[in-house]
Amino acid sequence: MTNTDLELLAPAGKWDVLESVAQAGADAVYAGGKRFNMRMLRPDFNFSDWELKKAVDYLHEQGKHFYVTVNNLYYEDEMAELKDYLYYLQEIKVDGLIIQDLATAALHQELGLTVPMHASVQMNIGSSSAVDFLESLGFSRVILSKNLTLKEIEVIHQKTSLGLEFFIHGDMCVSHTGHCLFSSLIAGESGNRGRCRKPCRWKYQLELGSKSLPFGYYLAYKDLCLYPYLRELIQAGVTSFKIEGRMRDADYLGFLVRTYRQALDRFMENPDDYQTDPEAMHKLQENRIRDFTCGELFGPIELDSIGVDGTREPKFPTAPVKVVALGLQDFTPQTIATQTIPEIVVKVGDMEGLQKLARQPVSYFILGLEKMQPGNRGWTWPELVNAMEYCQEQGLSFVVETPRIVMEKDMPIIQSYLDRLEGYSCQAVMVNDLGTLQEARERGYILFGGPGLNISNTRAGQLLRDQGLVRFTASQEASFGDLLALLDSDLVVDLIVHGPQCALITDLCLLKAAAGDTERPCSVHCGEDGAFLCDELGQYYEIRSDEYCRNYVFLPQPLSLYNFLPILTKAQVNGLRIEGQYMTPQELEAVVNIYQEGLNQLSRGEWDIEPYQRLLSQYPKGITSGWFAGRNSL
Repeated sequence: MTNTDLELLAPAGKWDVLESVAQAGADAVYAGGKRFNMRMLRPDFNFSDWELKKAVDYLHEQGKHFYVTVNNLYYEDEMAELKDYLYYLQEIKVDGLIIQDLATAALHQELGLTVPMHASVQMNIGSSSAVDFLESLGFSRVILSKNLTLKEIEVIHQKTSLGLEFFIHGDMCVSHTGHCLFSSLIAGESGNRGRCRKPCRWKYQLELGSKSLPFGYYLAYKDLCLYPYLRELIQAGVTSFKIEGRMRDADYLGFLVRTYRQALDRFMENPDDYQTDPEAMHKLQENRIRDFTCGELFGPIELDSIGVDGTREPKFPTAPVKVVALGLQDFTPQTIATQTIPEIVVKVGDMEGLQKLARQPVSYFILGLEKMQPGNRGWTWPELVNAMEYCQEQGLSFVVETPRIVMEKDMPIIQSYLDRLEGYSCQAVMVNDLGTLQEARERGYILFGGPGLNISNTRAGQLLRDQGLVRFTASQEASFGDLLALLDSDLVVDLIVHGPQCALITDLCLLKAAAGDTERPCSVHCGEDGAFLCDELGQYYEIRSDEYCRNYVFLPQPLSLYNFLPILTKAQVNGLRIEGQYMTPQELEAVVNIYQEGLNQLSRGEWDIEPYQRLLSQYPKGITSGWFAGRNSL
């Protein structure tokens, strides 16, 4: 084994940091430009175009590599500038592009670029099937999800020849990466575009029924430190060891790089006798920012990986944002006559709800594979079979939607579902991750794209259409302008217009923490009603749990875009999606009736306030147009 077999990859946000980490022994450095990357809140950081060229020359002279983060999600009006930027990065001979948005991969192919593509951790790649999909698109390396266990990394390594990169030190997000919409939905600043306001670092009370834990930092993940587990990561197949911290200073990052450099060198010199250096670990502890955690390397995180007391939590200048409820004053009388009315699409969570809507003009029903608590929402396999058979008997169209999160350990379950669904005349599957897309495509299903794919521009949509998708749900972060661009293309696009808003998905069982339970598994508490986080403004965020103990945190008020029906109709949105899986059958029927009545009015050139009044009365705690109204002055 030689020093070139393993790569120590260090961050840099400024020139002095780049020099420091290179001199400390990094094999490669990654950095972002002044545009198009995931660290956009600090204008004094990141590299100008000239500095990027200078960095390439400086590192290449030392035989080191330089990777550039092009790892945002992009909007339609950024495509032309992004194309020029990619040309420039190829021209200056960077060694790799770190990519989140599939539009970047599409442009890479369109422009005939040869610079290697690395799949960003923002893609949340957690299965060998997803790695296979990316390999088919020309990616040469995957930065694996931080939510993977050591065993899962090993399994993925055994099934792929692509390079595997993994974070070994630095800041962590409690949510599954790429699936956190918290900052975007509540503050209008997208974490997927490098502008996260860090609501996971705010203080909350944690409540479960009558039990209440005092204000604390219940979502504030400790910092990752995998120094004691380098041998295990190497044996599992990791080839690039990545340090997080593009906003950190030269001294701190230089120290980290030297520490990990010495450890990797000792391993490569004598792997059989390698042991963790206790003195080096002690120095890491002394120089830590937050306390340390090993993340999920050996299983789901527990509350002891959270810095609840906040004593080592760096101060970040943001605070909770009030979610503004809609009122009668938000209704705008309009006169719009149109012959083209969008279809209504409904996600339904039980048989009674499905039956109540059987005679409604619903284009297609979505039957989700998630089984959620509290309320026992979702479908068991026998219930799903009954629902599919009922749809076939009644002539109702349906798709089966797979979960937002599918990791390597989950994939055998998904594969089993996909195999069994073929025997029940299920023709269409809605996927939310690239691994399930790969599996469903191999089985010949008609493919729909769910919101988990986060499609916000036509390039990404067209790439996925070329991979077999016939219809998809637009990103919940897309602006109206982006939606118009998607609709002006030849893509078939649905938009979520009503329902609960999931802010983040985490493997941390907050229900178990709220119960004060340190012994039993979190599933003991999944059926208990009333699990919430409460912020300092008194707003309550409901917590739900799926059958794998993943927790889903929802915003205080559900989304409603009813007031936008005139412009959505005029824009010719293909489908208006109602998230009804958590509603009672009666509530769901009422909501669908109200939206259908609004569409009927528009078809007659009318727009009356009465259905909207009924909608407000359905939700005494309020509804909000939130993210959509905040980004669209229409």
